[in-house]
Amino acid sequence: MAEDEVATRAPESDAQGSLVTGDTPAQEGASMGEHCVTDRPSPATGAPTGEITKIADVDVYITKPSDYPHLPSKLLLFLSSGTGIHSKNNQLQADKYASEGFVVVMPDQFAGDSLQKNATDPNTTPDSNPSMIEKVKMGLADTAKSFMIDMWLARQSQEKVIPLLHKVIEGAKDEFADAVANGDGIYAVGYCFGARYVLLLGSELPDTVAKGQAVKDEEHGVVKSAPQIKAGAIAHGGSQPFSIEEGLDSCWQLFPDDVRAEGQKHLVDSGMEHEIQVFPGVPHGFAVVGEYDDAKIMEAQRAAFEQMLAWLKSCSFHFSLLSVSSNATIMTCKHVDSAELRVPTPAQSVYREDCTQCFDSIDDPTGLNVCLYCFNGGCCSDRNHAKIHHESSRHPMVLNIKRKRKRSKREEPPQKISKLAIAAETEDDRYDTTTEVRCYECGVDDVDKTSGKLFAVVDGVLKANTFAKQAEVQAWEQEITACEHTLCLEQEPARQIESQSLGHCSMCDLKENLWLCLQCGNLGCGRQQFGGVGGNSHGLKHTELTNHAVAVKLGSLTPDGTADIYCYACNEERTDPELAANLGHWGINIAEREKTEKSLTEMQIEQNLKWEFSMTTEDGKELKPIFGEGFTGLKNLGNSCYLASILQCMFSTPAFAARYFHPQEPPPAVPNPAEDLETQLRKVADGLLSGRYSYPDSDVIASEDSPYIPHQKGLAPAMLKHLIGRGHEEFSTMRQQDAFELFLHLLQLVTRSQHTPPAHDPVKAFRFVMEQRIQCISCNRVRYRTDEQDNISVPVPVRRKLRVINGDESDEKPKDEFEPVTLKECLDTFTGAEEVELTCPGCNSKAGFTKRSLFKTFPDVLAVNARRFELVNWVPTKLDVPVVVDDEPFNLDSYMSSGQQDGEELLPEEANTSAAAQFKPNAVAVEQLEAMGFPRVRCEKALHATGNGDAETAMNWLFSHMEDPDIDSPLDLEGSNPTDTSTGVDAESLEMMGAMGIGAPQARKALRATGGDVNRAVDWVFNHPDDQGEMEDETAQADANVQGTSGGKAMAGNSDLPAKFRLRSIVCHKGASIHAGHYVAFIRKHMPDGGSESWVLYNDEKVVKAVDVEEMKKFAYVYFFSRA
Repeated sequence: MAEDEVATRAPESDAQGSLVTGDTPAQEGASMGEHCVTDRPSPATGAPTGEITKIADVDVYITKPSDYPHLPSKLLLFLSSGTGIHSKNNQLQADKYASEGFVVVMPDQFAGDSLQKNATDPNTTPDSNPSMIEKVKMGLADTAKSFMIDMWLARQSQEKVIPLLHKVIEGAKDEFADAVANGDGIYAVGYCFGARYVLLLGSELPDTVAKGQAVKDEEHGVVKSAPQIKAGAIAHGGSQPFSIEEGLDSCWQLFPDDVRAEGQKHLVDSGMEHEIQVFPGVPHGFAVVGEYDDAKIMEAQRAAFEQMLAWLKSCSFHFSLLSVSSNATIMTCKHVDSAELRVPTPAQSVYREDCTQCFDSIDDPTGLNVCLYCFNGGCCSDRNHAKIHHESSRHPMVLNIKRKRKRSKREEPPQKISKLAIAAETEDDRYDTTTEVRCYECGVDDVDKTSGKLFAVVDGVLKANTFAKQAEVQAWEQEITACEHTLCLEQEPARQIESQSLGHCSMCDLKENLWLCLQCGNLGCGRQQFGGVGGNSHGLKHTELTNHAVAVKLGSLTPDGTADIYCYACNEERTDPELAANLGHWGINIAEREKTEKSLTEMQIEQNLKWEFSMTTEDGKELKPIFGEGFTGLKNLGNSCYLASILQCMFSTPAFAARYFHPQEPPPAVPNPAEDLETQLRKVADGLLSGRYSYPDSDVIASEDSPYIPHQKGLAPAMLKHLIGRGHEEFSTMRQQDAFELFLHLLQLVTRSQHTPPAHDPVKAFRFVMEQRIQCISCNRVRYRTDEQDNISVPVPVRRKLRVINGDESDEKPKDEFEPVTLKECLDTFTGAEEVELTCPGCNSKAGFTKRSLFKTFPDVLAVNARRFELVNWVPTKLDVPVVVDDEPFNLDSYMSSGQQDGEELLPEEANTSAAAQFKPNAVAVEQLEAMGFPRVRCEKALHATGNGDAETAMNWLFSHMEDPDIDSPLDLEGSNPTDTSTGVDAESLEMMGAMGIGAPQARKALRATGGDVNRAVDWVFNHPDDQGEMEDETAQADANVQGTSGGKAMAGNSDLPAKFRLRSIVCHKGASIHAGHYVAFIRKHMPDGGSESWVLYNDEKVVKAVDVEEMKKFAYVYFFSRA
């Protein structure tokens, strides 16, 4: 092509019709028409933030990030369309790139000869009904404009523009050398006219062309010029919808043949990294800032910018090109730069281990899809809960994570565990992990993880603590408090610590596990820790030399202000309420810190979870694992065996299985499945009962000669544990808990949850009615009261054995031994008659009453807590009293209440009887206490609380309650009237007293008598040993339930006889305290091979056929009997 032709040729229009109302004919074409030289109306809000200055004597518009040069940026060359650097829209477009971290240089490539001054006013609206003369005038004007554009284009020759751009590039390299270095080169964007020169700057052109000269003799060898830019993105008009190859032909229409051929060869033939993003139904020039009435065009404008920005941020190492065009079909995912994509914060839960609606996990062949918007985890196998989440939330993008365990070989015999040993093993040592970004909406299964915001978001998801680990960490951290040394920290004079001084220990070369002394700023290494973390204890050495107590672990600092703080004086981990200020004293900005090491809490949890106990018989053989439906174990989440054992027993009952196990039904439609109790109970039911997860751990391989069969991996009910413990003082921690107390708490949670018909509350299977009968010893009149319950707590008779030491009988022995008792003895004691001291309202006799409680109805499942505890120094201490329970059904008919009998006369009701009138303080005791200086109000309170006995007992009570806030308030006995339902009893306080072996009726009366104070209520119980409380209804609903024939709802349970019950499951506890030791469950089940019933041991994730069950039954803590 001749040089003159290159200089004067203007591309032809290929438009098929205007896409925007008001476009002139010149605007309709894909070529260099008015659409390239006229701005659309500018946005109503916002003004350019950059300035017009000079680089190498060339006018340039420069705009920078707000935090430049404090934070690193990259240099971006912005080549505009014919509107030039004075266009407000071009300036606003450049500002958008600056806000994303680029220093933007937009040169005046036309040397003051832009066409915007000759174009139509963008805010002028053409007449919709022009006259004939006006049409002629407009036609002539359009012809003139087209001619002017052709003439202008002829003046903007390659020989003119290229040298000018080279001058700007060289000048910018000097002025913004830091940005060029940070980006490892210069980036460029080009719009319309500028797009051609982005391609030229990114091509290996002949040196003469690169300098602005046409190649005259192509037969001679030429020297090639290296690309001037690292990555480019261009926006231009296309023609008809096209494939990639056709698109390249179309996009080169604006360029001379030699440039088109060289560029096409470079991009296609040479395999240069490039991409074409095309948008249908939008006008030419749509990609630059400007207002359109059509929302589709505005969305395409936003998407084009995000795509170009994402391309620039993802490119590296070599020149690459993104081409954004109109009039074609979208080929890639458009959500990679969505505004809703954000890196998870430390406080957000990331569910990236198992599905929130089932136990499918990242270890399955299809992996787990983690929503990149809300971080919900969804399976993508046959159930496809991830897709269900997408359809309900409309969140399109997910991160698929697959993890495969690196296989370990199990040696035979298994190594005996003699101490806690933690191997230095990382996640990468244990697993091979693969990830893939998918978009449901665009149908793309492998979105480039480096495009747009994806790199940061994906990295954040993979580095974030999983939900289970986060919940565990929070539970452990609740126990960490401040101390006097952190609260009263006095720092030495401030000084700036050089960054190189924060690189290693001041006494050695260790560069990890570093602790900063908050008092003087010294940096010392910590102690050697489990997990392979090294340390020479130089932080401790510094404390010994200086007596500086408080240090912070630098690698644990997070931007939200959390960190490991250790007090060497207390030898405990602590918190520092002023951590940010104390670090700022040494010039450390915590907001700029990034966590690089595990915290002490995280390592402690990892250590706890590595405890493993072998399941062997007495002769050393391992028990045989069992697999199949109903034989799935639960992982120990760290002191969670109490939860696992109770869940196994509860879901083995028909009521809970029928309520929550629905494998053919879709999961509940809730926005946050992990926080929904119904969803999590159904998830656990499916996990335990379906058999879907009950198979040997394939990651463990026994040696060829070993008969060992690996156990299951087990399921981790972390989400359910979180919901159960939320808001509860004890169950929210990682400490061991009382399994029976958890059982009662779970029953309450389930009952309070919603049960939409036809679903029923499964707790009804546990409910029954007890009837209390009291009879005056003097007049023989009686009174009956009923109380609905869901369990009984039976006292276990204690008969200590005498032990022979050195041939002599003695009670002094190393450990108590007890005679065995039968379950019948326990029930006889529980239901036996006893005498209580009360004044008869019928005959006013003080001879007292006999009281007995029997079953009025029986449940389907009877839960029995065997109280084997004594209070030693106010601490419940377990007694190993064996209770003999047969496997055969036993009859409870003899414990059935017969109700009011013929000839029995009922006691009169105590209507409006005041409790204050009944209580008359011991006058002698009051006088003695007043003589000691106690106010009368306190004397009366003490006597009432201690059973109105002697002055000494009341005095001791006063000394222990001097700090009570209501100690000087008048005694309000009306408010403590047991029949006054306005003074309700807190359910958790009732549970706490129940865990101490105090029956619900007695606990309820004690709590009401003491204003709900648990400590005082316990005192009340011990001072009123003969008062067994009142068998009252807990709620109005319960009252309606027990009316039976009074027109209310039917009683809980049923009174059908015979009432035969058979033992179905037990929860056993090993250890001296209910808050320590280990819980396991034994459940009677049919074997998976179709055999007869047998006892199965559930020890966390291990499920085996049990041996020595008879011995374990003797020491069970909770028994579950089902009606035979």
